[in-house]
Amino acid sequence: MPDVTQAEIGRRLYHVHRGKTVESAMKLMKQNIGEDWKSLSEDEIRILGHLLQCTWNTIDQEMWNRIPFVSMTMKDVRKILAHGEGVGPGNNPCPESVAAIKTILMAHC
Repeated sequence: MPDVTQAEIGRRLYHVHRGKTVESAMKLMKQNIGEDWKSLSEDEIRILGHLLQCTWNTIDQEMWNRIPFVSMTMKDVRKILAHGEGVGPGNNPCPESVAAIKTILMAHC
């Protein structure tokens, strides 16, 4: 195995933590939305995860932990997905979209 720097290990751990945190948030959202969650395509779910990860980068961890994801509705999900045009691996949302998503999430606090 090649030598890996401490910085690279830190980056990898950051990405793993972010992914798990967003995955947990999405499970809570799915729990509240129920059967309507099935109306989302695999692509929409993937984009939602990417959008939330990009937004997670901008929110203080303590603040993120206070967001009641279990109270999110399908309307909230659709509002978030509206900022997903052209988003995917290597194509992050613009800062204005991330700010708008943050506003949607924080409205529940």
